Amino acid sequence: MEKIKKILEKAYNEGRKNLSEIEVYEILKILGLNVPLYIFAEKKNINDDFIKNITNKIKTKKVVIKIVSSINLHKTDTGGVKVVSNEFSEIKKVVDKFLNFNDIDGIAAFEFIEHIPFHLGHELLLGAKNDDAFGPVITLGPGGTHTESFIKALKKEYSTSFIPVFNITSGDENVDDFVENVWISNYLFGKVRGIDKLVEKKELSIWVSKIAEIMNYFSDKNGEFTIEEFEINPLALSNGKFYALDGVLRFRKSIRKDRNIPSYESINAIVNPQTIGVVGVSEKKMNMARIILNNTIKAGFDKSKMVVIKEGVDEIDGVKAYSKISEVPFVIDMLVVAVPVNSVMDVIEESVNSGKVRGLVLITGGIGEKSGSEKLAEKLIEIIKNARNSNNNFALNGGNCMGIVLNHKKVNTFFIPEYKMRYPIGFNEYMSKTAFVSQSGAFVISVLTKIPHIIPDYTITVGNQQDITVVDYIDYFVNKTDTKVILSYIEGFKPYDGIRLINITKKAIKEGRIIVLYKAGRTSLGQKAVMGHTASIAGDYIVFEKLLEKSGALVCDDFDEFIDITYLSTYISRYDIKSFNSFFISNAGFETTAMADNVTILKANEPSEGLKKNVGDVLKKYGLDSLVDFKNPMDVTPMACDDVISEIVENVMRSNNYDISVVSMIPLTPNMNTLPTSPNYPDKLEKSFINRVAILVKETKKPVFISVASGNLYDPYVEYAIEKGFVVFRNVDRLIKAIEKYLKYFGRR
Repeated sequence: MEKIKKILEKAYNEGRKNLSEIEVYEILKILGLNVPLYIFAEKKNINDDFIKNITNKIKTKKVVIKIVSSINLHKTDTGGVKVVSNEFSEIKKVVDKFLNFNDIDGIAAFEFIEHIPFHLGHELLLGAKNDDAFGPVITLGPGGTHTESFIKALKKEYSTSFIPVFNITSGDENVDDFVENVWISNYLFGKVRGIDKLVEKKELSIWVSKIAEIMNYFSDKNGEFTIEEFEINPLALSNGKFYALDGVLRFRKSIRKDRNIPSYESINAIVNPQTIGVVGVSEKKMNMARIILNNTIKAGFDKSKMVVIKEGVDEIDGVKAYSKISEVPFVIDMLVVAVPVNSVMDVIEESVNSGKVRGLVLITGGIGEKSGSEKLAEKLIEIIKNARNSNNNFALNGGNCMGIVLNHKKVNTFFIPEYKMRYPIGFNEYMSKTAFVSQSGAFVISVLTKIPHIIPDYTITVGNQQDITVVDYIDYFVNKTDTKVILSYIEGFKPYDGIRLINITKKAIKEGRIIVLYKAGRTSLGQKAVMGHTASIAGDYIVFEKLLEKSGALVCDDFDEFIDITYLSTYISRYDIKSFNSFFISNAGFETTAMADNVTILKANEPSEGLKKNVGDVLKKYGLDSLVDFKNPMDVTPMACDDVISEIVENVMRSNNYDISVVSMIPLTPNMNTLPTSPNYPDKLEKSFINRVAILVKETKKPVFISVASGNLYDPYVEYAIEKGFVVFRNVDRLIKAIEKYLKYFGRR
């Protein structure tokens, strides 16, 4: 690597951060990788002797003439590449034309490597990029001059693939496995019908390994220089060997970016507090801090273990007040700070200097995320750094967070008034143990008000991650708790948190846990919005999506999908689903068709003869055998009453035919009980099929999902089913899609 370092040093001393293509080829040759035979001359040395040298030394019938420039990196786009016959006159015409180009270092001639452009697998894109969140990441996919348009035309799972370099060098990921599973490799290794094997896997693995080696060495963690981008496009296949036919390399001086990650003990103080303090409470009005105080009192936290930091008063709302933090007679695990931004640094410094605070929850915003507040953010980071030097178990959550709700500790530090939302306080017996960790507090309350029956054990809003990050919390929940489901909304990462999240997720999935993610900042405009809100690094969305999906996380495509998967995963994760064999039943033909149309991985198998007979007996018992056949999906028509539905579903659930059932009944039929008891209605919800099926779910331990495709009149019916422990959707299309997406990642693990 010393030879490569000298090439970078030379360029850097010349004031350059880009290498010329010839310098890139020199690096590839040092790495032992294939490049075409080439002849290069600086602009000042180009003459007829240079052209004669080309015709004498390069033996191919055609030659490739290129401008060489450390400024003009996309030569094809500017007409700086020509393929001509290997004749003096033809070469001279092109050379003379290229000499008129501005900003060129020289001209190079290359032997023509015979290959088949535009055929899948014959031209690849092999690249690497240094990412603040994931470290250096290698990209592999279809290549050539039409790479961008080709990739855009493909479904995302078929375009490029990524692998983190640090996971290669640590041995956590295998290059051969990566190469084997890249979509374009199907065409390379003869996995597509009618296409012969083009190359041995080791030939491509060598290239990936060598690029990983150089990216690891020249990274912020290890080297004096960091390669920001290294791209070979195309990497062309010729006679069973790969050749680099173009190369780009950008670099810079390395910057140390390691974080001082909070200890598990400091995070534990915040998520498992024995004592709580609040700063900023008004004794005269219901300000933000007083709402927090009252919300925590109402949640049931012991007042004797709470304090208010406030001069001139003895107590507020029954909680003892102290003038200074240092006067508090015990250590405060969670100090909630909701004061104006111009006072916040004094409070934080007092917290640190007192030695009485383990964890600080900073509600106050305007530190780092607002233009002009960068110095405040820098000061805060310095305070935290000094605090950690004297007390390694100190940490700060926030700023600009909405607070934290902890059901097991009866804590609610949200500053939302009680009349504005139903707090996620209490216990839902039908849910798995769940943690909801979000940078955005508004995102959390939006989700929880749309599915208010979801009650996480931990609801953490992290804000702008000045100290503790979303990934720090996920790490804690995976390694220090028995939390089954972790839901997370992420706007941006701090350095190397992306690679940490990959490895944390892999561990979690191996242990049977569920990780559900939504990442903001998908577009350049979205990334700017994220930066303005959280002062976090947005990063490239496609890298996040591909790497986290590969690690086993369920990455949601939009807000609605996150809500659907949140609802579904917190319930379905309690079941040990043995197969995808599923039974679908409705009382409407369009619903039956909709279920069938959306099934891809669920299996709507035909029932066994025994089950057919049992269900046939049910239909005959209720006089429906002349109207209905037992099929899957099954349309029982609006003639079916609750008893018919109950008995059919019972026979299905008690059989060995199916492990999942989806019931989508239109509730308007007079034969079903779908409205609450009232003088105006003959219906009685207690006679609904829901009651019997709820008992069957507990007995058989098989999940049943319900769809109610109808208007607001049937909201009480939906709530009734939810109270009985069912996952209830109002659209069967969304229900099937959510089940399938969940099972794709977490089924039968």
